Amino acid sequence: MSTPIVAFASFAGGVGKTTLAHAVAVACAEFGKKTLLIDLDSSGALTFKLGHERTRENVINCSERFDLRPHTATDSLAALITEIPEKYDLVLIDSAPLFTSELEQVLKAAQLVISPVRESIHSLRGALAVMKITSAPCKALPFFAADSSELATLISAELNLIDGEISIAAEVLTAEAKTISVLTDDKNCNVAQQYRDATYSILEEIKIF
Repeated sequence: MSTPIVAFASFAGGVGKTTLAHAVAVACAEFGKKTLLIDLDSSGALTFKLGHERTRENVINCSERFDLRPHTATDSLAALITEIPEKYDLVLIDSAPLFTSELEQVLKAAQLVISPVRESIHSLRGALAVMKITSAPCKALPFFAADSSELATLISAELNLIDGEISIAAEVLTAEAKTISVLTDDKNCNVAQQYRDATYSILEEIKIF
């Protein structure tokens, strides 16, 4: 069986996509899965977050026990996703919030597309736009406040949700200022466990758990 690819995609910015991709990579490592995380966003937000903005390497072994292909990588993405090294159990891709030829390649190869969605029409439209251009199974992961709103109910009705929900939590903002995920920074907090639960659901979806 080929190595499964999970793409994190939304055409809405600021919905938590990069934070989610990072957290899922850490959780996968905790679950014993050898993971390659690809930064496909030309802004390099994920690469910068992990402290590798000046690297010239194509693959970096990160301290949180996953490998990173930074946005500065010069290898062929098309070749990489065609022949993923056997040492990886899965590949996670953090995409840019706009349509590119590279994103088109990724969406064709992906076994699952995850769109984080917040309580906003902008976020809903960003997720729906991704779903219209991919034939891969596409699911949304809600990032909602504690109290369910009318908009949250509408979003849940419009989108195919994966099992799980991420709270808006201060611990995530604290970890954002560091080069590590909230799963490492505050591993026992509630939102860290929510990311683990969401990751478990993703691994179940692609049938490697």
